[in-house]
Amino acid sequence: MMTLFIALISFLWFIRIVINLMSYAYLWYVKEYRFDRMLVHLKTDEGKRLLFIQWHRAPIRPKTIVLFVLSMVLLGVLASVLPLPVIGRLCILDLMTFPVTCIVVAFLKIPTATYHYFLIHRAITLLRTHAPMVVVGITGSYGKTSTKEIAATILGAKYKTLKTESSKNSPIGIAELVCGKLTPDHEIFVVEMGAYKIGEIAQMARMVQPQVGVITAINEQHQDLFGSIQNTMKAKYELIAGLHGKNIGIFNANNEYTKEMAKWARSDGHEVWFYTSRAMSEGVSKNFIHAKDIRFLERKISCTVMYKNQQKTIVLPLIEEHQIDNVLAGLSVALACGMTFDEIIAACKDIKPLPHIMQLIEGPQGALFIDDTFNNNPDAAKAAVSYLKRRVEKKILVFQPMIELGSYADTAHEEIGVYAASICDDIIVTNTNFFKSLTKGAKSVHGEHKLHVMNPVAASGYILNRIKRGDTVLFKGKESAKILHLLVHERS
Repeated sequence: MMTLFIALISFLWFIRIVINLMSYAYLWYVKEYRFDRMLVHLKTDEGKRLLFIQWHRAPIRPKTIVLFVLSMVLLGVLASVLPLPVIGRLCILDLMTFPVTCIVVAFLKIPTATYHYFLIHRAITLLRTHAPMVVVGITGSYGKTSTKEIAATILGAKYKTLKTESSKNSPIGIAELVCGKLTPDHEIFVVEMGAYKIGEIAQMARMVQPQVGVITAINEQHQDLFGSIQNTMKAKYELIAGLHGKNIGIFNANNEYTKEMAKWARSDGHEVWFYTSRAMSEGVSKNFIHAKDIRFLERKISCTVMYKNQQKTIVLPLIEEHQIDNVLAGLSVALACGMTFDEIIAACKDIKPLPHIMQLIEGPQGALFIDDTFNNNPDAAKAAVSYLKRRVEKKILVFQPMIELGSYADTAHEEIGVYAASICDDIIVTNTNFFKSLTKGAKSVHGEHKLHVMNPVAASGYILNRIKRGDTVLFKGKESAKILHLLVHERS
């Protein structure tokens, strides 16, 4: 009987190790196999409970498969050499599972770096030998992907346009696209550029040699990696510093940091353009696009776009005022690339809502769900929650706490707690990171405001039992997508 009991315990423990290993592979995938991002995660509440990591299935990718298989092999070798009983071996293996994945990730950096080196150089060769082509670079703390998609949509009405895919905004993501999809007839290349430290955007700028650069906005995103807002500004400015040809830098006049960067650009001899959805302020150049008379319609926004002595009213299938800035940035890019104002306005009819960015979904029981699970940062969170002010019935926020905010993290979460509690009837948090700060903010508005930490199953049940026709549920951040999936897809 004891032997059978030990065998059962051993089997269950082995399953736990395998499940944890799969979850670690997922975690490394999410952190892009970067030790700097993983170290930031380990400082969070979730990271401190690494031995009891929540189950996640890693996507089927060559690198996740290799990571899992090599880690299993190393754990097997370790188990074979440990002079301990089975239970003792399993205990050691359990403790060593994550460190083993770290060893494998470090080992994989050698072949990965070699592959990246050759692919990037091949992409550079293809770009240098390509017929004359306008390259547009887009960067910022947030709004990059939306701006890229909108700009590419408008440009595509007149030019053969290539754009980076999804949010693949690293040198290797650009290289894979160039090597796989660049054709001789492409006239415009729209490149999203992301970074976690100084020097990364400079590498991409050297690679693609942009002629037009857009800085969408700067905020506290990734401060654990950049260290300060000033470093973030320096890193993003590398795009402007790397401009060639047209040498046009386009800046968001609504953001104090990008306006400061525009001053740098002027001093460095770059042509500076602005866009804004607010009243114009001092120091803004004559080259700007301005939106006024913003009106909210049923699931649409209308506004009047002004450029020099021209103005047109456009209706956009978007619901968030925040997105107007991204549209204006896209319009500015099209002007810089040679389209006329009338051509650009005509092309606005092709703008579509992007998946997982303030996307409206019909939920169960007549409720409205908003899928804003693409990403999360302080400004985007406030902008998304602000939409709920236009809804009449019950409003529920499902929120993933934000990480990599550095010294701004507690303040940012407290501010979100204050803002969300002033608008929402219920707030569900997907993990315990910065929960105290969120609670502090929420309670400052409503002493007994309901704020819960729930796993996906519990959260989906909680929401389902409380919603009715006319209610609205906003899902903000990638982790909230699991709850949305349970409520919409698994019930359909």
